[in-house]
Amino acid sequence: MRKIKIAALMLICMFGLVACTASEQEITEENSVVEQESVVDSEDNISEDVAVDIDENNEMVESSEMLLQDEDVQSITIDLSDVKETYAEGDAVTPLNLKIVSEEDNGITWAEDWYYEKDLSLPMIEDECNHFYDDMYEYMWINESLEIYEKESGKHIYSLTYKTDPYFYDWNNAYLKDGILYGASVINGYASPDTCFMFAYDLDNEELLWRSASQSYNTLNFIVKEDIIICGYGFTAEKDYLYQINMNTGEIIDKLELKKKPDLLVEQGGKIYVHTYSYDYVIEIDS
Repeated sequence: MRKIKIAALMLICMFGLVACTASEQEITEENSVVEQESVVDSEDNISEDVAVDIDENNEMVESSEMLLQDEDVQSITIDLSDVKETYAEGDAVTPLNLKIVSEEDNGITWAEDWYYEKDLSLPMIEDECNHFYDDMYEYMWINESLEIYEKESGKHIYSLTYKTDPYFYDWNNAYLKDGILYGASVINGYASPDTCFMFAYDLDNEELLWRSASQSYNTLNFIVKEDIIICGYGFTAEKDYLYQINMNTGEIIDKLELKKKPDLLVEQGGKIYVHTYSYDYVIEIDS
């Protein structure tokens, strides 16, 4: 557009100095307007840039505040590498009376598919298996750390690391009560000593309270029912069981044999729904 105007002005100048002078004045005024517009645009851009910087600074302040809050988080590494089967002194517990009311061949399905197909419900946040909750706390597996938050306040209170198979970082397999973490350590594969067990760990005193028998846990999750943990174990060459563990001592107090390894457990409507490699079970809790 500017080239066209200049060409036109040159043509006009050929016909008269006065016309040329007037045109040059017009160009000057137009350039002045353009420069003013550029200044305004620049000021607007500066304002926008400042606003962005302020927003970024606000975000940085918020992040700093979060970091300050995180200073109160208790970070604990639970070393299970040399832990042997051990039990705690505690109150005895009467096992639940579990009765199989349904056993159905599922044609070999994935646990996740079974879970959604049966319209079951686990205490998960927005269907995220690695983000779960109970009445008091929220739990989230982030990479190899288990982060625990107070449910009511949202306060981040624990950041825990302990050895387990990475596949199990994605499931609700931890429970905190009275400062004691109930968790599991799993190694995928055939049975080997001191693997696939549950444990109770006193977080305040950083002390192991009990460790269940080897090959007593490799389900994706477990169920807490009063003072009993319901979980399971199985593999190709081993028998497959649903176990009941006394939370006070770590002892296995009952077991129910299944045809295949249990992997996902859901308590719903007074029943326990159990998915295995090739069978689905409905187990009634008889009080």
